[in-house]
Amino acid sequence: MSNWEKQISLLHADVRHVIKQQEVMAKEIKELQRFSAMGAGGLKVLAAVGIVLGFIYSWVKLFD
Repeated sequence: MSNWEKQISLLHADVRHVIKQQEVMAKEIKELQRFSAMGAGGLKVLAAVGIVLGFIYSWVKLFD
């Protein structure tokens, strides 16, 4: 095998490695996006619960 053939096979291996790493990073990005969306939804629910509890507390204080 000549020198240039060895270089080409090394380049092919490098390209396969880069493509595999890109796929892994794309999966991680999707997981992070899903996690951040769940976090934002949780904060909205927490805010809604806080508002309801504040309303109930104010209502009770109004009649005391």
